[in-house]
Amino acid sequence: MIIYRKSDMNTRHFFYRILPLVLFFIFISVNSRCEDAAINPRKLNVLVIFAHPDEGEIYAGGISSIYSKMGHNVKFLSLTNGDAGHWSMDPESLAKRRYKEAMDAKRILGLSDYEVLEYHDGKLKNSIEIQEVVAERIEQWKADLVILFYPITTEAGGHNDNMQAGVIVQDAARRIKMETLPAFLYMRDYFTTSFSHIPDIAINIEDVWETKLLAMKAHESQVVEANPHADGILEEVLGSKIKRQEYLFYNSYPYSRVTPDIKLALLKWYGRDNSECIKWAEAFEFAGFGRQINNKAISELFPMLPETFILQGSTAWLDTGIDLVTGQRIGIRAEGEVVWKKEGYSWCDPDGNIPYTRWGNRPVLGSGVGALIGRIGPSSDYEFFIGTNLTVDACKDGRLFIGINDDNTGDNAGFFNVWIQTVIK
Repeated sequence: MIIYRKSDMNTRHFFYRILPLVLFFIFISVNSRCEDAAINPRKLNVLVIFAHPDEGEIYAGGISSIYSKMGHNVKFLSLTNGDAGHWSMDPESLAKRRYKEAMDAKRILGLSDYEVLEYHDGKLKNSIEIQEVVAERIEQWKADLVILFYPITTEAGGHNDNMQAGVIVQDAARRIKMETLPAFLYMRDYFTTSFSHIPDIAINIEDVWETKLLAMKAHESQVVEANPHADGILEEVLGSKIKRQEYLFYNSYPYSRVTPDIKLALLKWYGRDNSECIKWAEAFEFAGFGRQINNKAISELFPMLPETFILQGSTAWLDTGIDLVTGQRIGIRAEGEVVWKKEGYSWCDPDGNIPYTRWGNRPVLGSGVGALIGRIGPSSDYEFFIGTNLTVDACKDGRLFIGINDDNTGDNAGFFNVWIQTVIK
């Protein structure tokens, strides 16, 4: 027979009383971590490498701002300190000033880091030393994606440092010792953008266009002083705030406007109707080294791009593979035509046709027959109308399905192209 002391019995009684409470808080903690993981997928580490402070802002400021707003880690790495980019300031003072400007731009873009190396402006050379420095920075950042200048040294007319910078990163990539290599993405500078090329990918930067301009404006030594001086309009720019704003705009415009080649890339990723409305974009090309960018890599590395689906008219519901959490904002756009009634060939676009609205067995009564619709979860009482364009906050957790608003899709034809993307709030 075991005899417990009164104090032991009190302790055991207290333990059994609080056990359910302890288990409850453990459950809440684990569940909270699971929800956080769903809301915040793995953060990407993006590294943008260029020759002079301000070039990351000019050529990749838009995409960098988007990554930052989405919660990813973005670092700018300038290979020189920009100490020759002014007609009147001494190199040491200029380097300090440009570093301060870079830190202002870092804050505006929401960057995680902005490093400026001490190599001199105008004297950058491809050497084993700098290759090792760059390779080390890529490894330290654990980069998933590295954006670099298009590497070329065989054509005259470009800036020595810019041309060297691209080749330096390309050669440094061979020295990287990482279990998973990063993907490499080319950006074109003022010289190489004039070469004939078709970008592999283009990013809509309209939502961050003003942010990009502000980041470039932070480099006053360049956009207010050095560049206008080189163009012979310094006094005019210094004497008028309006002229300064105009000069900033036209200093940015060539590297953010939608040209015919960029429009082709936008068409591929955003669709015909949506791409026609895009005014500001940044375009890039996939490098032939590092991690090769396939469809899976694109989904992982470019979360700001819409995912593309083809929804056949004969498909009742299509599993998008996109898991939503409550409150997550998504944008859905669609184009195309389906035949919802073969007898008589009744065509409709994603907004649907309205021969009847209040009766029938369609999933979403009151919406046009043949319209694009959605639901959250494999079986749900909550189906909703999408049409050609919808931005909506998810009302519950679950998998997103898209479908055709018809009680019998088996006799339909045609298809909708559908683009779905996460929207930055």
